[in-house]
Amino acid sequence: MKFFCLINLILLFGLAPVIAKAQNVSGKKADLIVAADGSGNVKTVAEAVNRVPENNKKRFVIFIKAGVYREQIRIPANKPYVSFIGEKAETTKLTFNLSNKDAGSTSASYSFYVGGHDFYAENLTFENSFGTGSQAVAVLTEADRLVFKNCRFLGWQDTLYAKNGRQYFENCYIEGHVDFIFGQAAAVFENCVIHSKGDGYIAAPMRFAADENSGLVFINSKLTGENIKKGVYLGRPWRDFGRTVFVNTEMDAHIKPEGWHHWLPERERTAYFAEYNSRGAGAKPENRVKWARQLSKDEEKIFFAENFLKGADNWNPKRADFDWQQRTAPDYKLVSWNDVLEQKPLWYPVDEATRIANQVVLYQRENGGWEKNVDMAAMLTQFEREKLLREKSATDTTIDNGATVTQLRYLAKVITAKNIETHRTAFLKGLDFLFAMQYENGGFPQFFPLKKDYSRHITYNDNAMINALKILRDIAKKKEDFLFINEERRLKAEKAVERAIPLILKTQIEINEKKTIWAAQYDENTLKPADARKFEPASLTAGESVGIIRFLMLDSNPNPEKIEAIESAIEWFRANKIEGIRWERKNGESVVIKDKNAPPIWARFYQIETMKPIFIGRDAVIRYDVAEIEAERRNGYAWYVSAPNELLEKDYPKWKEKIKK
Repeated sequence: MKFFCLINLILLFGLAPVIAKAQNVSGKKADLIVAADGSGNVKTVAEAVNRVPENNKKRFVIFIKAGVYREQIRIPANKPYVSFIGEKAETTKLTFNLSNKDAGSTSASYSFYVGGHDFYAENLTFENSFGTGSQAVAVLTEADRLVFKNCRFLGWQDTLYAKNGRQYFENCYIEGHVDFIFGQAAAVFENCVIHSKGDGYIAAPMRFAADENSGLVFINSKLTGENIKKGVYLGRPWRDFGRTVFVNTEMDAHIKPEGWHHWLPERERTAYFAEYNSRGAGAKPENRVKWARQLSKDEEKIFFAENFLKGADNWNPKRADFDWQQRTAPDYKLVSWNDVLEQKPLWYPVDEATRIANQVVLYQRENGGWEKNVDMAAMLTQFEREKLLREKSATDTTIDNGATVTQLRYLAKVITAKNIETHRTAFLKGLDFLFAMQYENGGFPQFFPLKKDYSRHITYNDNAMINALKILRDIAKKKEDFLFINEERRLKAEKAVERAIPLILKTQIEINEKKTIWAAQYDENTLKPADARKFEPASLTAGESVGIIRFLMLDSNPNPEKIEAIESAIEWFRANKIEGIRWERKNGESVVIKDKNAPPIWARFYQIETMKPIFIGRDAVIRYDVAEIEAERRNGYAWYVSAPNELLEKDYPKWKEKIKK
């Protein structure tokens, strides 16, 4: 690994313009200098991070001059390849005071957070100064291929949360007294000093399966302690399969002879706790608990950094340079808002799921709904949490782009797993928001409270109304995630769905006395197809109609009217498919390419009168060739859709079989 040491002589003179261009020994320039006294480019570390380009593709080096920086610092997932280089670990301190109690969860109580992969730190002290009485994380790391060299981690309970990804710590000092190195990462600590500040536990590993390649590994390190009365355990399993290994580690007398604690008795069968060649007064293999392991010489090698951390990309933290990282994709990606509903059941009871649920509650407006297009899984700072509390009265609440429905489904999963009252209260408030926004005729607007624009229309666009009806149906049907809902609200959900079905059937467009598909939005009073934005005229919409048909197909005992609606729509899709072309991205442009072997596709919009595919730019002029609209609209919109293929080939045949039974 390349190391960064800036020219100290220049630093001493405080010449910021020169410093910013200074070379380190590897030839990489410092991109920014942080100095609390004003002699650098910026005065705070957070400001330096703010200047890192989002989704940067190359190493960005931040040199931090000696000083105490009292600030909560976050490196988000969209800022990879960041280096923090301190002047000296003992004199360059990043510190913050925040506890679990004040932040709402252990994950949120961090002083320093890393979500961007390939982060590198050297010669720094990281501290949570809260003290005893609560979990208080100094550093939370949940990204891949992280390296910390010559760094100090100071705290009491839960000092270092090695949460996920692969991480390497070399020549570091880490202190605490209860579970102060913990998490689900694959982390190797080499030549480190691990200092216990009182009775407690060093490691608390999380692992959900025996074949999961994670664990906390200590190699050639030293365990020290102070204020010890009853002794310190090497570790205890935070989850059933937690894994911790000590290799060639010197252990002082503060380590308890039995070595390990089971946390729960049943975890003795699944936890993986092991040692190889422990030495010192605390190394007593003959007295260790029977369910712990003593490794052989060959087994020891499995946990060397170059083996344990290699992953699919063969990462070796001792050899890989920054150029290799920049051209090699990482193995691990943290949970985002796009996949919070796709996690394994074991994930929803963990602290991270709770932290995200707490944020969902923070984002919820006073009327019960949520705004759209916000990554509510992204780690917040304490300042951002406080800001959200001040913005509760906003009325930007919607069901557009999955908003509100996604939040409710996520909260339901966490409630089912953990049943925290604040989450239940937020869910029920959000459910009442859905009830309140539904029109008497059964339709749903896009925003509520109602606005004075097209968002008042009954909105099928982007599956807004269908998403709301699907969750209400799941509640009415007592699906697994919604069993906690009281009978009064369950019945209201059932009636809301019943009220919407006749509207859906009524709004299916007839042309020449023949049912076709649906428009994207309808006037809430006349129920006539309505315009939305300038480039979204009243028209037949192929994409959203697929969602409507799939919703109608959920009924295993449909009446004749519903069957007719489905069959008519299927017939329309078959008659209006477009063959012989592909819609794809080429050289940064979305273009139509002729290909006789291409699978069928459909236009996003069809003119109601002619049933021809139509395309509309910002000028609101209808055209019949997508190439004729401006590049911004052509490249920024899904003008063709392929979803009807799966509807015709898979969903429809399955539905036909279902209703025969």
